[in-house]
Amino acid sequence: MVTKQDVIAALNRENEFVQHYVGRALVVLFNRQVQDEKQNNSTKHHNLRGFAPCDARSGSIGAKYYLKHGRLEDWQIEQWKKIHGKSPRLAKYWRQLDEAAKEKKDAQKAV
Repeated sequence: MVTKQDVIAALNRENEFVQHYVGRALVVLFNRQVQDEKQNNSTKHHNLRGFAPCDARSGSIGAKYYLKHGRLEDWQIEQWKKIHGKSPRLAKYWRQLDEAAKEKKDAQKAV
């Protein structure tokens, strides 16, 4: 189970952990985008899956960068740790990250 507090706590850990936590989270969200959204680094379908329109470009580019290089640049990590409202930018996606974790767990049980 992933909670908003779990995401916030993870973003406050050591840099090497945060590097991969943010990268994997971006990939999870990117994989939830519709195919045309992935290609255009945008959000066109308001289906509550993947990135919000304001985060689609940076999230998609960040996910693609992580998939290609296995790491993110410091500035990429910082933009997801940056406080928006009362919590880090990445924390607003905790429900989707939780759903993806449950789906992964269920898939492993089925094997």
